[in-house]
Amino acid sequence: MASARLYTVFTMLTAAVVILTTWMFPYERFMIWDQYSSDHQDILNPMVSKLRLIQPPVERCLLNQSLLFDQTTYPTYTEVVVLNRDRLYRQGDVLTVKVVARDKKRRLKTYGGDFFRARLVSSDRSLQASGAGHVTDHCNGNYTVQFQLYWVGNVSIKIQLVHPSEAVKILQSVGHVPNKRGFQCIFGNLETKDHYTQQCFSSNNPSLPPHRKCDFSKPEANGTWICEKPEKLPCSAITKCRWNPDISRVRALVSQEEMKLFQKPYLETELEVNPKQPIRVLETDLPTPEHLPACTGNTRESGASLGHWSGKVWKSAVCNVRVFNKEEIQRCLANKTVYLQGDSTIRQWSEHLQNVVPLYSDNRTTNSPVFRVGNNNQWNTSVRYRFHNVPVQVKAWFNFQDFRYIVDEIDATHGGPNTVIVLSLWAHFTAEPLDVLRSRLYAIRGAIHRLLPRSPGTRVFVRTGTTR
Repeated sequence: MASARLYTVFTMLTAAVVILTTWMFPYERFMIWDQYSSDHQDILNPMVSKLRLIQPPVERCLLNQSLLFDQTTYPTYTEVVVLNRDRLYRQGDVLTVKVVARDKKRRLKTYGGDFFRARLVSSDRSLQASGAGHVTDHCNGNYTVQFQLYWVGNVSIKIQLVHPSEAVKILQSVGHVPNKRGFQCIFGNLETKDHYTQQCFSSNNPSLPPHRKCDFSKPEANGTWICEKPEKLPCSAITKCRWNPDISRVRALVSQEEMKLFQKPYLETELEVNPKQPIRVLETDLPTPEHLPACTGNTRESGASLGHWSGKVWKSAVCNVRVFNKEEIQRCLANKTVYLQGDSTIRQWSEHLQNVVPLYSDNRTTNSPVFRVGNNNQWNTSVRYRFHNVPVQVKAWFNFQDFRYIVDEIDATHGGPNTVIVLSLWAHFTAEPLDVLRSRLYAIRGAIHRLLPRSPGTRVFVRTGTTR
C-alpha cells in the first residue's frame, strides 16, 4: 500500500513535466495540420494595437546544480507585491506583480527555477472570468508576473507555488529515467489453461537477454513494448496487460528527504498577495470579440496565449472564437466521419459528442474501453474513438490485441474532405522520458504526411499537452 500511495503521488507530480518541458517541444499544443505554416506574424487588428501585449520570456534559467534543502523556497515567507497598486487601471492595461522568493529562514533566494502558476480571476463569481499571468524568472530569486486586463470589474490575483526549483530539478532528473513504471502482461493457453504474469517495459531493457525477451515493438510507429518471455508459452500467447504501481521503481529514485518537497507546504500552495484587496478595472473603448476577425483555427494566427476564459468559453484577444450550439454542431458534422484517437481526454470529447449529436453505439463497442463507434443516421455522422497503444497507465486488465498504433490507423484511413482526424496523446506519457513521446509524435507526423497527399482535404487536428 505504501508503494502504491507513493507512486500515486509521483504520478500526479510528473504531469508537471509536460508543462515544464513544453517549451522544448517542436509542436504547437493544438494545431490544424493542413493550415499549419511557419513563421506567422502577429495579426494587426484594433484589439492587438490597443492592448499592451506581454511577450513571454524565451530564455530559461539554469537550475542550481546541487540540491540545497535548507534554501528551498518557502511559500509562507515568499513575498508577492502588486506594483503601482494605486494607479487607475483600465481594460487592456497590464498589471505587474513582483514575487520575491525566500527560504524557511526568511533568507532571500539567490537562484531561480521555481515553478509558479499565476491567475487573474474575477471577484464577481457570476462572470466566471479568469486569465493566466506571464511569469518572468530573473534567475536570482526574483520573478515578475504580468497580467493582461481583459475584462471590466474587480479582479483578484492568485499565485501558487506549484514546485520549488529543488523539486523541479528532481522531476527533471527522474523524468529522464526509462522503465520506472511497472507494467505486466498475461500470457495464457486456453486449452491447457496455463498462464503466466510477466513484467513488461515501455523502453528497451538491456538487462533482459534476447532469449528471455518478447519484443512487440513496432519501429515504424516508434513504439516499444518488451515483455519477459514465459517459460512454457510462446510470445504470441499474450492476452492482457495492465499498469501495476506496486512494482514501480520510484521509491529507489527518490529519497525520503526529496519526497518532502512533494508535500505541503511545498506542493501547490497559494501565496499571500499584498495588498489583498481586489483591483478595480474600468471600461475602455476596446472592441468586443464580435468585432474582431474570425479565428482561423491556427494557434499562432488565433493568439492562443492571448485571451481569457469567460465561463467555459475561451475569448481570444485577437480574433472572434466561434461558439457552436447543438444545431450548428450537428450541421457541421453532417456527412462526416470523425476519428478521435489518443488518451482519455479525447475519449471525453467522444462522450460529449455522443450526447450532443447524438450518437448511437452498437453492442460490440459500447462497453469497450479502447474502441467505440457511434453513428447518427439522420445526419450521416460517424464518430470513431480509439485509445492509443501502450504505454497505458490503467490498473484494470485490458486486451492487448485491442490496441493499435495511431500510425497504423492513419495509414489505413482513406481520408478526404469529409474525414476529420483529432489526435491527443500526452497524459500516459508523462512518466516516460520526453524522447518517448517525441519519437511517437514524429512517427505520427510521418503518417499524416503520407495521408494528406493521397487524400487531400482531410482535416487533421493534433493536440499535445494541456490547454487550460
